[in-house]
Amino acid sequence: MIETPKKDRTLIWGILLGVIVGVVVSKGMEMLRPAAADGEKEGLKRLSEQAEIFREATKQIGPSVVAIMTFKRVKQVEGYTLERERDAFGMWRYYRRPKMTEGLKLSSVGSGFLFDKENGYIMTNNHVVDGGEEFTIRLSDKRELQAKLVGADPQTDVAVLKVEAKDLPAAELGDSDKVEVGDFVLAAGNPFGFLEQTITAGIISAKGRKGLGLSAYEDFLQTDAAINQGNSGGPLVDLNGRVIGVNTAIYSQSGGYQGIGFAIPINQAKKVAEKLIKDKEVVRGWIGVEFEELSANAAKKLNIDGVGLAVRGLYRPGPAFDAGLQLDDVIVRVNGKEIKSSAEVRDLIADLVPGDKMDMKFLRKGTEMNREVLLGRQPKDWGLNKEQ
Repeated sequence: MIETPKKDRTLIWGILLGVIVGVVVSKGMEMLRPAAADGEKEGLKRLSEQAEIFREATKQIGPSVVAIMTFKRVKQVEGYTLERERDAFGMWRYYRRPKMTEGLKLSSVGSGFLFDKENGYIMTNNHVVDGGEEFTIRLSDKRELQAKLVGADPQTDVAVLKVEAKDLPAAELGDSDKVEVGDFVLAAGNPFGFLEQTITAGIISAKGRKGLGLSAYEDFLQTDAAINQGNSGGPLVDLNGRVIGVNTAIYSQSGGYQGIGFAIPINQAKKVAEKLIKDKEVVRGWIGVEFEELSANAAKKLNIDGVGLAVRGLYRPGPAFDAGLQLDDVIVRVNGKEIKSSAEVRDLIADLVPGDKMDMKFLRKGTEMNREVLLGRQPKDWGLNKEQ
């Protein structure tokens, strides 16, 4: 029997071990290849399903989106006339004077969407139609129709137009109260006035945006779906193609898209539109008070549960002043309900009509008091920045 030296035996075992490891790794790779391929297929399947959802939502909203061309009547020069008249010395002087005529000029192009199939109502922004005297609507099928302005509300930047036509495709309205941050959304409209039927995708970036100086009643949905000039008045929709907002504005340092756009929640816009259709205007309650929301520390010092609203301005005469409220009173409850925000109280007052009564509980130098305020009619320019 021939013995193999120890050194050689170690080498042989090493070689055998390497062969075994190689076979195992090779077999393992063969087993993993189908799994990797299956993973790629699954990923592509999910992307395809997502794309199909976007396609279906686009098909749902697309036909109801319209381009809105607003025209203003202006005076313009149409040739010249030669006129003469005598001067102080009796000499004839000839003058070339412009001949003025009145015509229509395109002042703005925006977006909108049909939301009432039977009556031909179109929702858009007030700033799209502001100052317009004639309106032309271009449908998704390229038909052009003349529209009439039903009513507009500058304080929420909502307006309603009406067209007379049959077989109009109306959008389905959703519920903006159910929208959550992170939800996928699509924005539809006509950016820059000529890129009609454009769809962009993004998410809801934030809710309840206020204090932007865009309108008197702000409760905007914020989105990163691309919105540009010309998109104003177009719909913001969920993945079912239901309208959850009206595209209104962008925040931009360049004048173009920078990832921050704002839309009026459809629940708010719908409520305004219904009032415009019924009464041609929005009549709101008013108490003639300017509030300032107390800081959390200031409210805590006064033992206020929730939010306190300090009275910083009073209209004289005005409903609150007439009821006995004074400057620096701190309102803590309205109609028996704890105050959660100044916007909540503002919207509550606006939803009431002149002649309604509102019970206010407030603190005056630490003493709790109550007053019943009889609401008046809100002035049309209330809360608006007149320089805009």
